[in-house]
Order: sequence, then structure tokens, then C-alpha cells
Amino acid sequence: MMKRIIVVAAMLLLLAALFGCGNSARVAAPPEQNVSVAETIDGVVFLDGSMSMQGFVNFPAATEYVDAIKNIEQALTLGWKNENLAYYRFGDRLQHIDDEDRLRFAGYGFYGDLQTRLDVMVNDSDKEKLNFIVSDFLQTDQDFQKLVTAVKKNYFANGKGAALIGVKGRFKGAVYDIGLAKEQFYYYSGDDKGRFRPFYILVLGEQREVERFCRYYDQALAKDIERKVICLTDDLGGGKLEAEAVDYSKLDGIKTYAAVDDILAAGSAVPQYTLKSRPGSVYLRYDLTQGSPMVDDVQIKTALELWQEQQQGFKKMMAVTAAKAEADVRSDGFAVRIDFRPEVLPESGVYRFGLFLKPDMDSYKTMQAGLLDDWTMEDSFEISRGGVFQIDTTLELKKFIRNLSEVAYVSLHPHYKERYVYFRY
Repeated sequence: MMKRIIVVAAMLLLLAALFGCGNSARVAAPPEQNVSVAETIDGVVFLDGSMSMQGFVNFPAATEYVDAIKNIEQALTLGWKNENLAYYRFGDRLQHIDDEDRLRFAGYGFYGDLQTRLDVMVNDSDKEKLNFIVSDFLQTDQDFQKLVTAVKKNYFANGKGAALIGVKGRFKGAVYDIGLAKEQFYYYSGDDKGRFRPFYILVLGEQREVERFCRYYDQALAKDIERKVICLTDDLGGGKLEAEAVDYSKLDGIKTYAAVDDILAAGSAVPQYTLKSRPGSVYLRYDLTQGSPMVDDVQIKTALELWQEQQQGFKKMMAVTAAKAEADVRSDGFAVRIDFRPEVLPESGVYRFGLFLKPDMDSYKTMQAGLLDDWTMEDSFEISRGGVFQIDTTLELKKFIRNLSEVAYVSLHPHYKERYVYFRY
């Protein structure tokens, strides 16, 4: 008899372990989406060999330009276990640079070509590698549009990403193709950082590899060298989603739900609620982490999933509008309001509500181009008719960034990391 009681008790304990204890059964929070990166990276550096680049190396000692080029390999060394890097010179023709001639890029004689076709370099780049195209980007509007088209066709359309890294360095030499008349003039920055000229590194490749390179490049480059990093991938960074402290007594006509901690592990920072059979609202804040870009306007897309006990996972609910969400921009992130309609849910259970926050297109383009706002630099020179011609050397580049950001937005759908709210109904 005693043996039979022990067996029955053991079976009850086993059933309790399998099915949980009533409504207090807990589910697993979604793991962080960490995408693994291969240990080995293959990269190709294309160096603009045109005459307009001579001024960046026309000094007896190493310049910011030389340091920036060397830092490409240093960033790869920091970010990956193994790196394979090839170098090419482009201009009137494409020329491979072997190990013996690699350091010639630091000399004046390396730069003497007349042409710079950046779109051709993008079309001819190896799409399976991480590519770096280094140039001063002195292009016409027509050339820039060809470049945007080439990046879209070869990279964004295939789910790959891009980045533009700008670096300012000393300059002593001729500046070419200024204005509609294609004027040129001599420019000397001296050691005045306010007069340094910008050059750029266009990075093309797999999105996570582009992001990883940019992070290590910025980390490895000397802090006293001015730089800008504009990243064009689907990931705008993330933040922490928490319940907002709200005085609900002042919100007339709005009924809210109390938070619980029996859906996930006790003490979880993920917002979780118990729903009744009536409409109600919850208020949350999405605080951005340091380094995540801020936009002026944000949209929300949502997804609803139901916990499946047998599969131990969530299954997406189709055509169920159980909640809608709105978000307002604030100084450190976003204020989120979710209006629940539990009466439309087909069954009771544990649900999770996914929030996808993304900027609207105009806000995204403005944010990206705005990174160059304090890089406006005016070059003045005498023209044959007399007087002074003023040009903003970053004006066309900002237009290029806006156009490139637009095609990145359409192709890659940039957004902040998805966050979840759990509720029991």
C-alpha cells in the first residue's frame, strides 16, 4: 500500500512539473538576437589614385590620411581572428598593389590619374568581401547618382549594407573641379584643424560585418583625428523597454492593467500584465542606449504571438487586432502607449506583443545627412573674372547621403531592436 502511494505521488509531481501550476506557469523571454560573425574576414581596399588626392600626402611626415588608411587593417585585426586584405589603386585604370608597393600610397607620386569613377569601382567590387573605397568624393551630382544606383543594385538590393566614414586631414596641394567651370586652386591647411579637408571611406559588405568594422575602426583611430561615421544597415541600435511611471488618476476614462511577475522569471525587467475582458492601456518608455541614433519621428509596427505549451514556443496570431501602439519622441528615447482590446482574443493564454520602432523616411534621411552639419567647409579662390567664388564642399555630399539613405530605407527597413510586452488573458 505504501509503495502504491509513493508511485502516485511521484506521478503527480511529474505532471505538475510538466504542466505547471495553474496560471503561474512561466515562459521563456526571447533571447537577444546575437548574430555570429565569421572568425576570418576577407577585405579589399581601393585607393583613389587621382591628382586631387596628392594634397593629403604632400608633407614630410605621416598625415591623418596615412593613419586613416593604416587603421583599416588595424580595425580588422581587432574585430576578427584572421584577416586577409588586398590593396588596389584605381583611377585611369585598376592596378593591384603588392606587399612591396603597399606603402607607396603615402607618397606624392602615387597620385597622378585624371579619372575617378566610383560607381565603376562599386560595380566591379567583390560582393562576398568587405570592400573599402577611399576617395575625396569630389563628384558631380550626376556621378553621385550613378554611385547611389550602383550601391543599391550591388548591395542594398541583396540585403547587404554600407557605411561612409569621413576623416579630416591636413592638405597641401591643388583642389580640382570646383564649380560649373571646373576651376582649380591651391589650398594649404597648415596645422589649423579648422582648415583640414575631408576624405572618405565607403564601406560595402554584409550588414553585420559593416557594423562591426565601423565600431572597431572608430575605436582604433587616434582620438585627435576628427571623423564621422554614417552607417546604412537595418539596425539602428536598441534600448530598454520599461513600465512608465504615470499618474493614472489624472487620465480620465482610461483604465490600465496592473503588472505581474508570474509570466517570466520573477523580477524580470520585461513589462508583463494581466488583462481583463475590457479595453485598457499601458504606458512604457523605450530608453535608447548610448550611441543609438535619435530621429525626429518614429512609427510602430506590431506583432502578436500566443504561447504554445506543447511546442514550448510562441506562435504568431493572424488577423487579430488585439492592441494598437503609438510612440512619441522624447529626449532620451520614446514614450509608448499600448491600447489593449482583449475581448477580441480567441482564447485565454499567455501572449507576447512585439514592438518594432522605425523612423519615417524623411526623419531617417535628415538624421543621416545631419551628421555632416558641422562639417561645412568653404573654399575661396580667385577666378579669372576677379572676385571670390565660394563653395560649400559638403553640399553635394549631403545630397548624396540623403539619396543613399532613401534607397537604404526602402531596401533595408532600418529599425530599432524589437522589444516585447507579455500579458496573460
